Amino acid sequence: MPVLRAALAALLAAAPLAPGAAPPASTAQPAAGTSAAPRAPPKHPITDVPLPPPPILKGAPAAPLPPDFRPRAATDAKPARALRLAVPDFRVQGDLPQRQLVLVEQALLTEVRKLEGVSAIGMGEIREMLSFEFHRRMLGCQADEACLAEISGALGTDEMLNAAVVVEGRTATLDLKRINMRAAKVTAADQRRLTRANGEELLGAIGPAVQHLFPDRPLRPGRTRGVDKEVALRLNPPPLPRWPFFATAGAAAAALAAAGTFGYLANDSRSQYRSLAQRSLTEPVSGNQLQSLQTTTSQRARTANLLLLTGGVLGLAAGVEAFFTDWHGYRAAVEVGPESAAVGVGGRF
Repeated sequence: MPVLRAALAALLAAAPLAPGAAPPASTAQPAAGTSAAPRAPPKHPITDVPLPPPPILKGAPAAPLPPDFRPRAATDAKPARALRLAVPDFRVQGDLPQRQLVLVEQALLTEVRKLEGVSAIGMGEIREMLSFEFHRRMLGCQADEACLAEISGALGTDEMLNAAVVVEGRTATLDLKRINMRAAKVTAADQRRLTRANGEELLGAIGPAVQHLFPDRPLRPGRTRGVDKEVALRLNPPPLPRWPFFATAGAAAAALAAAGTFGYLANDSRSQYRSLAQRSLTEPVSGNQLQSLQTTTSQRARTANLLLLTGGVLGLAAGVEAFFTDWHGYRAAVEVGPESAAVGVGGRF
């Protein structure tokens, strides 16, 4: 039995503790004012044999940290609430060409739609939604609390962006106001006094003004702030469409082609006249035939010269028209109606 007990004790001493099992800790507390004695290695509860330290396993999961020391997950900033915005027509005071007004209105609506989380509706869409009676009442609205509340309820928008342009001589004032439809009050305003430059000054001020009015709204991915330079070319496009140039150039080409044809016929009749005159030296010929060939040659030559001159004049006119032709269709891209302007976008704002 002593041999068996010794073998069993050696076997148990060599076996490791189960994973997660903690060795028994000593409950003895050191006396106050004395240093703690070195802790003896733990012993097996049955055989009273000292146990080896537990093995350290590679890849074993680390013990969880206490709740106070756990790293907190980074949370993104709360996204701004979606904003529904109404953009009515500009209020204009002074002499502002209708084409410039149309492009500035469309540029403002396009610039607002570049903002992240903003859903903008223009006056064209509003007219399609409203009845004639309500539209008439809205035109007479003076932006008081009751009127704005009524419009807000009908459109379901959160805010309204009112715009006004005042033209006085060589200056133009662009006034934009951001109005809270629920509270019926102005939350932001931007006013810029600009030097007149055929409407380009108004287009150039749209981007900075919208940025000032909506500082909390960044641009959508892939969009750039400001009106595209191509839009400015639509303010004062060349006055002529393309068809007058092609008509004039076609007439010039036809005149030159006819001049060439009559020139060839004149040379042919002249050749016949010379051949007949050469025959008259050796044999009798008809004088009337010679006179007829001479007259025909002269008429054909005059016609060829006249057509050549006409073709040259028409070709010169086509060259001049080329400088005043709207080759890119900027004028046709904007249609100005009697009541409101409709814009057909042929490029990118």
